Formats: sequence, structure tokens, C-alpha cells
Amino acid sequence: MGVRSAHVEDAAAGPPPLAVVCVVALLEGEPHAWLFEDAALTSLEELQTAWSGSDGPYVVFGHAQAELRGMAARSWEPPRVGCVMTAQILLAAEGGPRFRGRGWLEQLAAELLDVELLSPMCTEFDALAREASVSLELMRRMTPQLRRAGLVPTFEMECSLLPSVLDMERRGIRFDREAFTVLVRGWQEAHDELTLADAEDAPPRLRRLKKLLSTYAHWGDTFVGDDGRIRCHLHPMTTDSGRFSCTDPNLQQVPSTHTAPGFRACFRASPGHRLIVADYAQVELRVAAQVAPCDAMRRVFVEGRDPHRTTAATLTGKSEHDITDRERKLAKAINFGFLFGMGPRRFQSYAEASYGLELDPAQAREARDAFLRTYPGVHAWHQRTAALPRDTNDERVHVATRLGRRRGFDIADFSFTTALNIPVQGTAAEGFKLAMMRLHTRLPALEARGLLCVHDEYIAEAPAAHAEQVRERVVEEMTAGMRAVTPDVPIEVEATVCDNWEEA
Repeated sequence: MGVRSAHVEDAAAGPPPLAVVCVVALLEGEPHAWLFEDAALTSLEELQTAWSGSDGPYVVFGHAQAELRGMAARSWEPPRVGCVMTAQILLAAEGGPRFRGRGWLEQLAAELLDVELLSPMCTEFDALAREASVSLELMRRMTPQLRRAGLVPTFEMECSLLPSVLDMERRGIRFDREAFTVLVRGWQEAHDELTLADAEDAPPRLRRLKKLLSTYAHWGDTFVGDDGRIRCHLHPMTTDSGRFSCTDPNLQQVPSTHTAPGFRACFRASPGHRLIVADYAQVELRVAAQVAPCDAMRRVFVEGRDPHRTTAATLTGKSEHDITDRERKLAKAINFGFLFGMGPRRFQSYAEASYGLELDPAQAREARDAFLRTYPGVHAWHQRTAALPRDTNDERVHVATRLGRRRGFDIADFSFTTALNIPVQGTAAEGFKLAMMRLHTRLPALEARGLLCVHDEYIAEAPAAHAEQVRERVVEEMTAGMRAVTPDVPIEVEATVCDNWEEA
């Protein structure tokens, strides 16, 4: 099917007052089309019947996530979905044309089909029908390209993920607006006091408060619905690695308790419910052990050891049991800094900004050498990746995730750090997405639902009586999802039952 709907931007708050939809279904024989308004129940029932059941048609959308938002309030989930925009983004990372923003479908139709999508003489029905027909033809054209590039598993995963994403967007998470108002008032009072102060430490604290006020103070009025829940838009395809981004508002950038005490406590469970907050432990290092592959790093996790203590032991010559907290902190910076090919000079700045550690150039070089000695498989992976531009006869080089998501580089624009980052962060994103799909189908049996994904963190809500059982299920499914892409490395998930996000 191809579907185009209008007036879906505010669908997270409920069904749109008017939706004009044209549907072209991939059924036997000629495609079928419907045009209807929200109140035309006969047409709506006809549409729902057409794609219900496991044997329903394959449904092709131009921009599936945006267009399904208009139907999400009705809990309609087509059994099989294809998305032209998703296919285009995946193929663009290979080196194909990439179109974003207004008019992207028209540009893609002109590029691949050599057709003009819209005409000034078209009626609304004709324009919608033509857009649906073109989406269908684009999908037919791009499917062989996806096969040749080995992108079909990634494409199918991204399309199958959408029901869980839309469900999270629709549900939102309860937000204590009154507590947040008190918190913002405290930020403002502290800001005003510091403005009048003449202390040396006032400027950095003042900058932090200004950022909190300018970025977040309006959230209570702008984003909290009448039902007391805050909703966002999740974007699973806007980054090269496949990691989620988030807007309106960006709940992935809610500051930590250290930066803004009390903020995360405003995100609360509904009455009679608890939150389950689960996070992957050291997931990038675990995925890197698989992707590189690095047997030394894999053994650390198989044996249940701490990779930061292992690195610190190489650096200091001590046993892992004798490592101090500061030495472990330095090793943590080393592991996360050098994993993606950071140079010693940049590492000096990173260690100071992120961990408060001051190192001279010789210490930074020694830290890098210790990391590469500790994990020789990672060192070999770095060397292979650095050699990619000179080891090919083509004009482009590619790196890929475990499911086959690829990122192409013109040799002149090759980025060593990005080429290391994509396979690891992309594979971790794929494992998380597979877990989200599993949780979307399994949690409702326990009267629970996923509410939000934040980087490697998953937040669900469950009745208090089932909360511990749901916590166990979340751990089980998140582990299984990530294990599908890292079968040789143990996966660890830490999960907490709590009343608000700050307690996790």
C-alpha cells in the first residue's frame, strides 16, 4: 500500500480533527484506492478490514512514521510495512542520492523515475493518488538496490520497529508540572543571586543556570498535555549509525541528577504504577569486542571482570584487585576515549572535560599505548580500518554494522573515527531496536508498556503489582535483542523499579 495523510503533526495528543488519506493497496490485480475524511466510518472500516490480519497486504508509505502517526491513535498496525524514506536513507548512506525536508519525495521521484510528481491542474484526490502510486513504484525500484547492498535485514528491522516507536510517542510519560515549576523557580532565584555575586566560581555556575533556564524552563507550559503527560517525537533514522534522536522536546538530553538535581524526579509513574528503568552496561565495549573482534576484551566480559580495571592494570603494572578509584577513573576515560581512535592530544582535552583528569602529552601517549596493549584485537581493527582508503581500487570505501547497515565514504573524505564509530554504535542501536520490538509485543501481556528510549536506556511503566515481573521481562528481552547481534559476548542489563526517573 501507499498512504499519504494530512494534518498529522499533532497526532501525539490524539487523533487529528480531519485526515484526508489516499491508499493504494498491493493486492492481486490493480491497486485499490480510498479517499476519506475522519468521520467517514464506512471508509475507515473498509481500510481497517483491508489490512488487518497476518495475511494482509504489504503496505508501502512515503514516510511511514509521519503518516502512521495520523492513525496511531486508533491502534492500527499494518501487518507488513515498507517505507520509501527509510529505503532512501539507507541507500544514501551507500552513496546514493539523499533528499530531506520539504519536497523530498518529488526530488526522489524525479531522480529515480524521471517523473513529475505534482501538477498544478491536479485535484486533491488526484495528487494524493499520484503520490501513493509513485511511492509504490519507488519501493519497487529500490527493493533490488537494497538486496544488492545487503540492506534488506536492516530495512525490514527499521520498518518493523515503527509500531513500538509510535506507541511510545502516543503514550508519553507522566510529568509533575508543579514540582517542575518549583524547580525552575529555584533555578531563577539562584541565577539572580549569582548575577549580583562577585565570586570566582560564579561564571561557570551562571552559565549552567542560564542553559537550564533557556533550554528547559518552558517545558511545563509547552510540552505537557492536559493529561499530565509529556510526549516527544522519536527519530530512529536520522543518524548515520542508526541511533535514535529525539525532538519536541529532546528527552534524550534531560540533564543528569549531578547537573540538575530534581529534574528527572519530575518524570513519574502513573498512580498505581511503577517505572522500570533499564540500561545496558558497557554496551559499546561489549559490541566492540564482537565487531573488532577482540578476544582479550571478550574474555574480560566472559569472566565477569571489569574492563576498566583491566586497562588500569596494564597502565600501572598492578593487579586488577589493587587498582585505586582514581586509576579506574583514568582507565574508564582511556577505554571510551581510545576505542574510536582518538589521538593523544585530543584525549588530553577529553579526559579533563569529561573526567576532570589533567594529563601531560607523555601521559596521554602512555595511556593510548596501554589501551592498545591491553586489547590487541581492537588495535588490529584500528589498523585495518585506517588502511581502508589505500587498500581499495574503488573511489569509495564502506563500513558496516552486524545487520548490514553500511556507511560509504569518498576516499578524500574518509573519517577514521567515524569509520570505527559506525559499526559499534550502529550494531548497538540494532540490538536495542530488536529488543524494543520484542518488548512491544510481550509487555502488554503483563499490562505494561514501553514509554521512552534514551540512548541505551529503556523506560517502561507497569502496574505496581506486576512491576518486579516486568523488570525481569525487560532484562530478558533487552538481553536477547542485543545478543542477536553480539552472540559471542555476554550482555548485561541493569534494571530498577522506581517511582520516578531520578531514583533509577
